[in-house]
Amino acid sequence: MSPLRLLLRRVALLVACLAPVPYVVLKLLWLSGSTLGTTSDAGVSEMHETRFVVGNAITVLLMLVAVAFAIALTRSWARSVPAWLVFVLGAGATGLLAPILLGLPLGVVIQLVANGAVKPADDTGLAPWVFGTVYTGFGLLGIAIAVLLAEYVVARWDDLISAPPQPPSTVLTVAGAVGLLPFGAANLYWGIFGPGSSGPQGMDLPAQRTVLVVTGILCLAAFVQPFSFKRTRRPRIAWLVTWSGCCVAAFQGPTQVLLAEGGDVQPMIAVLALLGTPGSCLYGLGVLRRRTNATLAAAPSAQRG
Repeated sequence: MSPLRLLLRRVALLVACLAPVPYVVLKLLWLSGSTLGTTSDAGVSEMHETRFVVGNAITVLLMLVAVAFAIALTRSWARSVPAWLVFVLGAGATGLLAPILLGLPLGVVIQLVANGAVKPADDTGLAPWVFGTVYTGFGLLGIAIAVLLAEYVVARWDDLISAPPQPPSTVLTVAGAVGLLPFGAANLYWGIFGPGSSGPQGMDLPAQRTVLVVTGILCLAAFVQPFSFKRTRRPRIAWLVTWSGCCVAAFQGPTQVLLAEGGDVQPMIAVLALLGTPGSCLYGLGVLRRRTNATLAAAPSAQRG
């Protein structure tokens, strides 16, 4: 490994370990009964609700898993880790963090230009710095894991991503269309025109809506990308698009359900999540299976040659 790549890996690992610290500390304080960062009685009351306590505990655990995953990617034994485990952890990290990583920086700029300030809605019950702490940590963690995971995938499965993804069977393509297209179109619509009464409530600010736009674009692009394989010149980028969009559709639907404002899930969101998660998983796995089979079939031919 070149000195530059080694330095990049070390910096990414350091960022992955440090970025979640403020977020985890804040969540642990809330779990211990602290009201740090709350600005209203309603905000304090919500902190003690069961869904918030459980949610805070789960998110702390997920952050620790993400850090452990980042560390594992840099170890010498990493390539012997079962592929399915890397797949699941990588998919979770991508699905949860990609919209924030890609959408939030642009959204913050748009909100700053449009509103003259970057702050949450007035009725959140939380101080503005809380949101800065949360999303800055998410963004930096996303960048770090993206760098480490990309390096790992290229080193372990470069032969797999050396050719562009292609569409799976007709049945799985239909499943992907049902899962990815409505979910992507709905998020794109909510991001552009606002969530209204059917979309994720509390996502009205430009920074939040930009995340929805990115979510929608990624999902739509993931479905379309394999059909342009004959014109694809950069297969790794094509795989990144397909992978990211399928993971986002698989995880963002359940996330929107679990994080529904006030615990009130909009029917449209529930339906799209029920379609999006299995549909995107079937489609993505179908695309991957087709490429895996092609790689395995080519291996004996190469050995005979």
